Amino acid sequence: MAGNSVPAFFGAKARTKKPPGLDITSVTDLSGSMQAYASFISSRATLLALEQALLAQGIGDLSPNRYSLVSGAGRSPAYATLAEIERFITVDGSSQRWATGASLIDASAIIPILTANLGVNTEDMGLAAGLMSENDRDYLGANERIIIAGSNEQSAYASAFVASPTYNYRYVGVHSVTLSISEPAGPNSVPSGTLSGFVYTTNTTGVAIYIDGSTINYRTAVPVANVTATATNGTKQINVDHAATTNGAIYSIAMDFELLGESLGNVLGEYLYDIS
Repeated sequence: MAGNSVPAFFGAKARTKKPPGLDITSVTDLSGSMQAYASFISSRATLLALEQALLAQGIGDLSPNRYSLVSGAGRSPAYATLAEIERFITVDGSSQRWATGASLIDASAIIPILTANLGVNTEDMGLAAGLMSENDRDYLGANERIIIAGSNEQSAYASAFVASPTYNYRYVGVHSVTLSISEPAGPNSVPSGTLSGFVYTTNTTGVAIYIDGSTINYRTAVPVANVTATATNGTKQINVDHAATTNGAIYSIAMDFELLGESLGNVLGEYLYDIS
């Protein structure tokens, strides 16, 4: 069940105000079956659409939204250190860790398209998240840190996530997962479509995401205690559960990626935060 208590270091028992900006890192499993997702998440078009969605919600006005790419991690033969998993972005001819939203808009950022050809060596989301949260990656103090972790299985590695990270973050997992909600579940009726994601807005209530053809429907005020998120296809349950632990979000990686990109803009720009 997803109704676990939230550790004190994440401190998200009530909805938090929108941050002035976000530092978003995409952690991507680059085993062979992940090529479609890897191409999607590292596309300039995807990041540009996300930036525009965030700006429309007022995130990025006072502090710049920034984007970075890393692979998942592994214990052997490599991909176990920060230097081995980071994928730098070229901005105005300079190789750097972060691309700002402005550099996406003016096309000065050249995003490296990720290639999923590393076998099982980059399937460890826990180790990769640890490297992101235990190293100072020039994070902006005003920004909230977001990890978007994409992996359809963790057949080789499944490190535990750091219990008290130095640099806190919210985990948005795009994984092989089955989601269900026991009814009745809050004041709002079940919308049309297939349950494809859930936002853990607090440790007690969240937002369910339904896909109906090309339409995304959001059901707010759903009790977290009524939600079950079960890992499938070799995915480790610790990855799925980490979305709830950090008051993040979980998505089914089986959903349409264009709709996923649209939903990420809504979730990161609105549903994680107090909209007042």
